[in-house]
Amino acid sequence: MAAMNVHTLLRNEVTAFDFKPPDFDLLVSALPESTIVHHDSDESLLQQARNVDVLLTWHFDPKWYDEFPRLRTIFTPAAGDDWVAADPLGRTRVVHGTFHGELLSESLLGAMLFMNQQMIRMTDNFRSRQWNRNLQADNRLLAGQTALIIGYGHIGQRCGDLLKRVGVKVTGVRTSAKGQAIGIDGIFDHLPLADHIVLLLPGTDQTNGFFDLAKLDACRNGAFIYNFGRGNALPCDDLVQHIGRLGGAFLDVVEEEPLPANSPLWSAPNVFITPHSSCVYQEYKPRFLAEVTDRITNTR
Repeated sequence: MAAMNVHTLLRNEVTAFDFKPPDFDLLVSALPESTIVHHDSDESLLQQARNVDVLLTWHFDPKWYDEFPRLRTIFTPAAGDDWVAADPLGRTRVVHGTFHGELLSESLLGAMLFMNQQMIRMTDNFRSRQWNRNLQADNRLLAGQTALIIGYGHIGQRCGDLLKRVGVKVTGVRTSAKGQAIGIDGIFDHLPLADHIVLLLPGTDQTNGFFDLAKLDACRNGAFIYNFGRGNALPCDDLVQHIGRLGGAFLDVVEEEPLPANSPLWSAPNVFITPHSSCVYQEYKPRFLAEVTDRITNTR
């Protein structure tokens, strides 16, 4: 395999996403003839821009492409294209991580079990040292219930596969009908039938305010809403207006992150919020680097 210059800029304030030199041992072993350089800042990377053949990074400004004449491929762990802009001239390939489905699907299953078993109320019961055995009187088995997954790409399909294994009936929603997924134009026919509605939408102009009052109105009483995509898709004010008749909402992402302390979501009944942490697992970094190593060694 020909030698190449691989550079990395993968520092992150989230420990599970903060790559350090020892994390790259697999890649180093697979590319013994190549030079691998790690950077801690944009400035450090840009100083060596003219030497970079392959870059592993969390972010890349579109204005930088002109500074990287040799850059052939950018690998980013992110599933969405929020932080790495495409090359306007098409010279550099941008490869996003595709390993997130295994991680996020477990988080979604955990969230669905949590909400379905009334664990918000049970947590309050525990903290007040009560012994109320009737709080879960309306519980139903998750098996046999229906989930509508809006955003049925590779992550959505992985989530659907896991839910099906525990007996959940899954309907996927895509921009247009494909395979077993329905098109977005049929969503209002399925919202009233769903016990659990899962949002896995990207953060784009097209998804701003997507799950608005009209769609919340169409949900059945007692339905649960989950957002594991991007926060822009579910307007906070609209959700707060409807939360009283819904079973609850589990939000891993919100419109403004971090969520301000004065947001009404914090005090809304039957709402549980996690800090955009659905993929925070020890396996995140090794899964990404295994994927990068495989792509480099098998496509060159």
